Amino acid sequence: MDSDRDATHLLMATAEALGQNVDSLIINRSSIHRERSKLRKEQAINLRQGFQINLFNTSVIHWDGKLLPSLTSKNLVDRLPVIISSGKHEQLLGVLKLLVGTGEEQATNVYQLIEEWGLNNSVIAVCCDTTASNTGRLKGACVLLEQRLEKDLLYLLCRHHIYELVLRSVFEEKFGSTSGPNIQLFKKFQDNWIKIDTVKFNPGIENDYVSLILCHNVQQRVLDFALTHSKEKQFREDYRELLELSIIFLGGIPHRGISFRVPGASHHARWMSKAIYCLKIYIFRKQFHMTKIQENACRDSCIFIISVYIEKWFCSHVAIEAPYQDILFIQCLIKYENIDKKISNIALKKFCGHLWYLNPEAAAFSFFDSNIPLPMKIKMVDSLKILKIQDENENIVKRFINPINNLTLLKSSQISDFINSSSMKFFERFNIDTDFLNQNPEEWYKNVNYQKGISLLSQVKVVNDAAERGVKLISDYNDKITKDEEQKQFLMQTVYDYRRKYPDAKRSTLSKEI
Repeated sequence: MDSDRDATHLLMATAEALGQNVDSLIINRSSIHRERSKLRKEQAINLRQGFQINLFNTSVIHWDGKLLPSLTSKNLVDRLPVIISSGKHEQLLGVLKLLVGTGEEQATNVYQLIEEWGLNNSVIAVCCDTTASNTGRLKGACVLLEQRLEKDLLYLLCRHHIYELVLRSVFEEKFGSTSGPNIQLFKKFQDNWIKIDTVKFNPGIENDYVSLILCHNVQQRVLDFALTHSKEKQFREDYRELLELSIIFLGGIPHRGISFRVPGASHHARWMSKAIYCLKIYIFRKQFHMTKIQENACRDSCIFIISVYIEKWFCSHVAIEAPYQDILFIQCLIKYENIDKKISNIALKKFCGHLWYLNPEAAAFSFFDSNIPLPMKIKMVDSLKILKIQDENENIVKRFINPINNLTLLKSSQISDFINSSSMKFFERFNIDTDFLNQNPEEWYKNVNYQKGISLLSQVKVVNDAAERGVKLISDYNDKITKDEEQKQFLMQTVYDYRRKYPDAKRSTLSKEI
């Protein structure tokens, strides 16, 4: 119900259906408004009082800004959803209104919520987008938050955001950058969708050049990957759409059958739409008129998405695999020079500016990565021991920075090259006993402390999906139910808690509770 008037009509209809005389009942808009406001406040207070801080001993703080209309004017204001996560537990701390969108303003408001919820000693890491306002060396929200908390934090910057920037760079290399809010080719395809016969599609693999580049081994590997992941629950429906379009592009049939969604939003803020639009346009290339340059740009983008990007994107959320995946991704981009030198160069340049997971501390996630060969883990242990004394006074490094022109070093880098004495800080931060380091890596999986480490770290969130849910929440309810700022905060807490309890919002779920 979006308004008190709707609630009034519903209650009166319900009372009449139950045989009550509505004239004898006190049902009016004012009384309902007072009761709803009172109930929201009580629920929000109960949520705060029932908050179990012991469940958030090793927490990651998430935030993500969103420009939305003001509650009391026509101006736009910055809204900042702030969420705490620890393992499988999440809690919305607030969706505050910012006076300005600077790093200092963000840090001040995030710290305020951390302090109000008593989480000063619990927060050990931050997860946010890699914008300058967040990661600036002097005035970024992350460094200012560290100063306010008076402690060092681990930067777990959103891996989805990082990989989206890579896709954006590839797209702009092929299609050129645009200053408008929408991509004209996508807008044209959207307008022409009504003329397209979705039964008459042509998988991309039918093209001789695509088939040559995506040899049988690559085609089958990616097809198996997409089929497997499309069965799993996805955070957003466009993630599943990307997987299913990839399957169709490769000549396969998704588990839900072949169908095509109406083209949706294509503005610059939605980088996932670029992959979806490119695949969909190329699948219908024989029904949609493009210039030869546009068709080749679309084809080349699709080849990159299928052969390189899609697997890395859908595995990027796994914390313990992040450092090793980044190394493999770099090496894959270097090899991609044999297919498309321009894409290889631009993607490498963009990605090498975001190597947050190859700093000495974050690289220690790899000790728990089952994808790393045992001989390499032995080297990692040796690097840790050998460099411990040498690097005793080394300053804290937040991000590994490597010049893009040193491709030889990038190509030959191994995960052990990023381990040094600072990596020990990782085990201290997460309170993981390191006795397993004295054993042969073949025996680690038998070690209780190693098993505890895997259990803990496999649930660490290195993508900002939690904050995106907060953005979606405030977007849905920003102009609904109440314009009072305090009541808006109570409303966000109440709805967030409800969505957490009933994530699928199905009638069958509610009936089980009843």
